[in-house]
Amino acid sequence: MNPNPQLMTAVEELGYRVTCADVVTHTGIHLEQVRAGLLTLANQTGGHLQVTDTGEIVYVLSPDFRQVLLRKYLRLQFNAWFDRIFSIGFYLVRISFGILLISSISVVYLAILAITLAAIFGSEGGDCGDCGGSCVLDIFNWGGSNSTSTTVTTSDAPVIKKKQRKQLNFLEAVFSVLFGDGNPNADLEQRRWSYIGNLIHRQQGVAIGEQIAPYLDNLGQGYDREYENYMLPVLTKFNGIPEVSPTGQLVYHFPDLQATLKETAETPKKVHQFLRERKWKFSKASPTQTRCSLVLFAANLIGIGILGAMLGGKASILVGGVMTVLSLYGVGLIVIPSCRYFWVKYQDLQVQKRNLRRRQELKLLQQEDLIQSKLDYARQFAKQYKISDRDIVYTTEEDVLSQELKRLE
Repeated sequence: MNPNPQLMTAVEELGYRVTCADVVTHTGIHLEQVRAGLLTLANQTGGHLQVTDTGEIVYVLSPDFRQVLLRKYLRLQFNAWFDRIFSIGFYLVRISFGILLISSISVVYLAILAITLAAIFGSEGGDCGDCGGSCVLDIFNWGGSNSTSTTVTTSDAPVIKKKQRKQLNFLEAVFSVLFGDGNPNADLEQRRWSYIGNLIHRQQGVAIGEQIAPYLDNLGQGYDREYENYMLPVLTKFNGIPEVSPTGQLVYHFPDLQATLKETAETPKKVHQFLRERKWKFSKASPTQTRCSLVLFAANLIGIGILGAMLGGKASILVGGVMTVLSLYGVGLIVIPSCRYFWVKYQDLQVQKRNLRRRQELKLLQQEDLIQSKLDYARQFAKQYKISDRDIVYTTEEDVLSQELKRLE
């Protein structure tokens, strides 16, 4: 069983000494997965178990458990290296779009300048005077005059390098304007279950459906909503038990989320009243960087159009192919962000609708008179076991006989 990275991060953030309830509350991972994951992690890294007098289990891991896993498993080492290489490669891909944009603009406008200068000098009776203006295109005969292309490359290369070094953030901004920055709600499910687990934990292991509804989608209608079928995934994930009040109302009891370490209970996480999805943004680039990028996209396409008109149909096959690629690239720089702008607006509208629905569920929770009677009934199941060192009756760190002798003393 491969260790869950999210679980390992939670163990580190909670101080390497945790209960299942603490990790579930912190991450929102399925309770059974947490229990199995912590047991496997302790076994693989030489961790220890501590058992309280009430039968609760505390998992104690070494601060260097990640290094132990890396030494033990080749696959984890490969994954660590792959993640590092992927992050570097992805960063290079991101800045490459900015480099390509600057290169395209440089090539296009240098070509326009070269054609213009050639036409001016040709019209003044230079060496090209007898060729009827056809020498204007000689510069694009890439199998011919090497001296011209060498001069252009040599004089322009240092300028391009200077821009790359000084405007690295801008190069990243070009990619951001083109393709965005990913889904801002990629961690939505993790946050959803973490918020629910944290709410249950703060209420000492009990909850009612109306308190959970502001974190959920697809609550159903009719009988599904009335009988709170939307609570089934929550009960499954956290080993919950439905309880029926004398008036026939449902409340929910989660015994496995009632044990915690004392240090964790003293600094509880903030309870979010409902699940709020983050708004979609067109780009994380600054407004100035966005405007500059869009201006350069337009300037690139205009330059390609001008260069194509100047070349007409007289360019060689190779140059014609390059112009086709440049044209597709220039159009893509305009079309992709334009389409993405409307797509982001649509996604943001859907996010606002879902947030509004969840906020309305929160208002119902605050207005219903029946809610208080359900909460009063639920409180009889509320308990919280704050585990301290005095509650530990057994630990795998010492042999059983030594522990028994200490207890007798």
